[in-house]
Amino acid sequence: MRKWIDAMLALSVLLAAWGIPQAQPLRVAATVPELGSLARAIGGEQVTVVVFAKGTEDAHFVEAKPSFIKELSQADVYLQVGLELEVGWAPVLLQNARNSKIALGAPGYIDAATVITPLGVPPGPVDRAMGDVHAGGNPHYLTDPLNGLRVAELLKDRLGVLRPAYQQDFAQRYAAFRDRLSTALVGAALAQKYDVTKLALLFEHGRLATFLQSQNETQLLGGWLGAMLPYSGTKVVVDHDLWVYFLQRFGLTLHGSMEPKPGVPPSTKHLQTLAQTMQAARITVLLTAAYYDPRHAQFLAQHAGATVVPMAHQAGARPGTDEYLEMIDYNIRQLTVALAGTHRQ
Repeated sequence: MRKWIDAMLALSVLLAAWGIPQAQPLRVAATVPELGSLARAIGGEQVTVVVFAKGTEDAHFVEAKPSFIKELSQADVYLQVGLELEVGWAPVLLQNARNSKIALGAPGYIDAATVITPLGVPPGPVDRAMGDVHAGGNPHYLTDPLNGLRVAELLKDRLGVLRPAYQQDFAQRYAAFRDRLSTALVGAALAQKYDVTKLALLFEHGRLATFLQSQNETQLLGGWLGAMLPYSGTKVVVDHDLWVYFLQRFGLTLHGSMEPKPGVPPSTKHLQTLAQTMQAARITVLLTAAYYDPRHAQFLAQHAGATVVPMAHQAGARPGTDEYLEMIDYNIRQLTVALAGTHRQ
């Protein structure tokens, strides 16, 4: 028996050496860096990932390059944010790629927005007079880590359909990612005991502190929610309609935007009026994306005494934010430092 087992092992080595076909890694083409990061986290060695938008770019306005068409023509998976974020450049690339594996409705076409609940859905018809309003809702949902977790689960399921032999691997990587995110969100002790999505919902509705107090577990809250709890309800100003999901998840309130309408550059008059309302309401924190014209934030910093907080609107937008969890962590650290400074004043 021992000789037979040894012979089978030797045969398997020879078959591998002779090049018996193995499943090749899935070629994933992601539109934005956060999706690329999530695909790598779940896919591991079973995927190779290319990303079209750079971290510092505005993903609405990515330059469509011929090399993107080539990547899409060879892709097994097309992964997009959806909600019309890529509508200005991705459809023409997909059309020219002529790849049935990633055509709309094919197993390789993954629209991440299908697993989230969109915010900012217009109540009626949309027209250009409203600015850059998305008919399906605000597409910047990946600034909320729980939406990132939902997309990671979607990837686990869809990659498993495309590579059934690796379903267990994808499931294990998803579980590891979920554990890392949960610990980062509420701290290790609570992450091990509770469903963090339920804790986050309590936080969103201002009831987490009361719940933890009733359980004698207030001291266990850590992570991002623990860091943000002292600042619940704080009003902030933003540059673009990028942060609605982030603000809702972490208990902040939107006072106003530098843009009079989404995607419409601010006039001096609008900024002056905004500065006056910020002063009256004692609002001193301004969230800014990497691609946004810094002169507008500088104007408000000067005229309203605001602290400009450089945020990572997507993975890779700021140093040390190449991976999805790094992006969220960076934003929390930037914001808590700024809020701590303004609350001491």
